[in-house]
Amino acid sequence: MPPFLRRLRRAGCLAATLAMLSATAVPAQDLRLSAPEAGTRMLAPDALRALPAVTLETSFLTSRGEETGRFTGARLWDVLTAAGLVDPKDHHGIARSAVLVTARDGYAALLGLGELAPDLEAKAVLVAYERDGAALPEDRQPRLVIPGDRRGSRAVFAIARIDILKPESPK
Repeated sequence: MPPFLRRLRRAGCLAATLAMLSATAVPAQDLRLSAPEAGTRMLAPDALRALPAVTLETSFLTSRGEETGRFTGARLWDVLTAAGLVDPKDHHGIARSAVLVTARDGYAALLGLGELAPDLEAKAVLVAYERDGAALPEDRQPRLVIPGDRRGSRAVFAIARIDILKPESPK
């Protein structure tokens, strides 16, 4: 137990001690990736780091004002294609599909798959594991980084799963 937690416990701050213990770092976990036709795949943190790394700087508004950071990670598009969840040649399927990114705590953000596709918008959305040259805290990685968003509300911390959603084809 870290020294500051021992001091809190000795001072009789049981509630604060319990809150701090529950907030201690959770090791990065495998990502669950799924798509209707491709099924489910798991991606280990080391496999994420083995994908081509991209570093970009972005700014966004938060409840505390503007934040700027230099993030490093794999492009979400590369994660999905490397896992075999997307056919890059299926432009119509890409245009009508969405990507739901969900955190371990249940927070989620939705993107159009076409936002990511190199032949469409080609937005450099990252599944990041570093910020400003240092590893993100274990309990906050990987993190979804969407450059160009004016607010950071689609930033998903501690990603647990990434699902491709496709509407039913009209019959």
